[in-house]
Amino acid sequence: MIEPLSPSDYFVVVKNRARLPKPWRWEIHRAGRQSPVAQSQEFFDLRGTAIVDGRAALGLLLKKVAV
Repeated sequence: MIEPLSPSDYFVVVKNRARLPKPWRWEIHRAGRQSPVAQSQEFFDLRGTAIVDGRAALGLLLKKVAV
């Protein structure tokens, strides 16, 4: 029997996906899936900014999944 996914099965990854000046993009992944569940539409100039925005997006996604 397959166990349901928990919030801890979702995580944010920040990747360098473009050229300067804004190379960073966040992606939300789920355990057992290779492709991202969601990704940022915009690119960020700082990795830290992408992490903060990605974590906020993960929080919103988890609220939707819990409903």
